[in-house]
Amino acid sequence: MTKQPGPYSSIVRPTGGDAEVLGRSTVRYLKNGRGGQWWEVARARNQAHCGWNGVPREQLERADRAEIEATIRGYSKDQGAATRDVNQLFELLDSPSHHIWITFQDGYMWWCTLRNGLVLNPDGASSDMGHFWLACDRPWSKHSLGHRLLSMTDLSGRITSTAAFRDTVCTPKAEAEILRVVSDQKDELAIAVEMARDAYELTIEQSIQRLSPQDFEHLVDLILVRTGWARISTLGSTREGIDLEVENAAADEVAFVQVKSAATQAVLDDYVKRFTDRRERYSRMIFAVHTPRGDLCPPEDVQVWAGRHTAKLTVRVGLGEWVEAKVA
Repeated sequence: MTKQPGPYSSIVRPTGGDAEVLGRSTVRYLKNGRGGQWWEVARARNQAHCGWNGVPREQLERADRAEIEATIRGYSKDQGAATRDVNQLFELLDSPSHHIWITFQDGYMWWCTLRNGLVLNPDGASSDMGHFWLACDRPWSKHSLGHRLLSMTDLSGRITSTAAFRDTVCTPKAEAEILRVVSDQKDELAIAVEMARDAYELTIEQSIQRLSPQDFEHLVDLILVRTGWARISTLGSTREGIDLEVENAAADEVAFVQVKSAATQAVLDDYVKRFTDRRERYSRMIFAVHTPRGDLCPPEDVQVWAGRHTAKLTVRVGLGEWVEAKVA
């Protein structure tokens, strides 16, 4: 079986615009309005929408720090908050193009790069548009440069904790990690973990090859049970062409499972035909083979469990020690 790439397995080779992105070494978080209220327009128009309605338009246009700071301190009751407000605003006015900008919306981390120079909203802030905005140089994206989907559930808590920031702009504590994720670069510890896992899967694959046919059938049965399949027929059933029937009640599916000690493509093709003839009963077919003879090429609706793929499943569902005990 061909090894499937992991989420970090292809390191981006920077070219063109990607090289420019990778040249940035700083990250800033931006919230597009209270609760992300301006996000839909910001994403659709590839802009970053901001507030600061109390700062006069002419002061924003001039980007005069002294004037702006005086204005903000004039209407703020908390001078510490006023200082933070001034600093956040000037992150947007002073060369925002130097940073990668991120936000969290719809369960994803989005990122972009911005052009210098704000655009004032001629109508002032509204429920769906900010008091001013900056145009994206590189559009908002929820994918890394290597096209990994940046789902919050797949990112570390060090990164996603930034989503709880209550103000508008901040420097994330996990700045270096965000840069690695966006550019698909691996942390050294993550590389070591992947190498150790690959080595373990290889030894499990070699150990599976030493299992008896009966133990291999038992292993397949255990994998099926731990992945949500309940056995209907008994292993070794005498029904023609069927070793095992399993059911996934949640998915309302019945699968046709064939377990072989050895098999060629011709053997696989024969069982695929039997499966095809019974499609009114079976939703899918699983062909588990201990020792394949040559490469086995199944159609899309047939899964072949052999070699490294079986080893990966074994490790993933926690059966590595079971295999170890059988060959010890």
